[in-house]
Amino acid sequence: MHRLIVSLISFFFVANLFANDTVLRIYSATDISAIRPMLHEFESLYPDVPVLYREFNTIELFDELLNPSLPAPDVVISSAADLQVKLVNDGFAQPVYDVPDVSPNQPWAQWSNELFGFTYEPIVFVYNKEAFKNTAIPHTHEALAEQLREKAAFYQDRIGTYDAGSSGLGYLVASQDEVTFSLTGRLQESLGRAKASIHCCSSILLTRLSTGDLVFGYNLLGSYAMAKATNNEHIGVIVPEDYTLAILRSAFVHKNATRPELAAAFIRYLRSPAGQITIATKTALMPLNRQLGSHNDPEQQLQKSTNFHPIRLGPELLLYLDQHKKAQFLNSWSLAMRP
Repeated sequence: MHRLIVSLISFFFVANLFANDTVLRIYSATDISAIRPMLHEFESLYPDVPVLYREFNTIELFDELLNPSLPAPDVVISSAADLQVKLVNDGFAQPVYDVPDVSPNQPWAQWSNELFGFTYEPIVFVYNKEAFKNTAIPHTHEALAEQLREKAAFYQDRIGTYDAGSSGLGYLVASQDEVTFSLTGRLQESLGRAKASIHCCSSILLTRLSTGDLVFGYNLLGSYAMAKATNNEHIGVIVPEDYTLAILRSAFVHKNATRPELAAAFIRYLRSPAGQITIATKTALMPLNRQLGSHNDPEQQLQKSTNFHPIRLGPELLLYLDQHKKAQFLNSWSLAMRP
């Protein structure tokens, strides 16, 4: 719905907005409902500058930016860190200086003075509480793999995850799982035998989990899952105990930005104490500054001694975007998930 609204606004007004040099254009793979408080606060700092916010999924955004005939945005935001790194590596960004360091222990949260992480969000398991009243809840990847074999009937047609073929975030998480967990192939095969439902977006998976149509969600984005659980008594969230991938939602200033100074100011705001506090207290996202916690983490799972594996911003993420490597991975993933 948000994407449709933004598209309609763009259809009627985009010509005038792009002709107006005072507009800040943000292209983002983040739900407008999740990021709206930050946009409002930034607009209060720059009241004479309206924000044009267009929402995409991660692959749509990437493809949009590759089209040279389309007008460029000022700021690009995405949770697909590998696609962000590729865009920066291919010359789509310009440097921004004097961006606040959220923590001196997080040098991996930015790259080359061009790409800047501003949220730290775990990849989690999500379950329907009613369905698991009399069933043990798996708290590790290995425990899930074992349950998928031992309780095959319970999970059959009732577990869901991202589609690595159509979701940029889904591909990033699936490929990083392979790097991190030696039994990923076995787990994928178990998911395939259970006829796991695969979807492009968190919203679809979370809706199906809340209704009980699905009982378990594998590798969902923690910020959206925890926000849903805060307002829905049927949803439970598990931060896996053996390891938890954590994605960095990141932003950069486009090389052809019409308002590069204002775009740079927005990125500085995202990493500023004020911006990080707003993320922690007013949005569904989770701040890069982990000391702030999150109002969508009532059980304080992010503060527990979980083995977090942040997906670091840097050129190593380009490995799985190599054309041959990507095709090989998706072929193996598809054979496992769609036997």
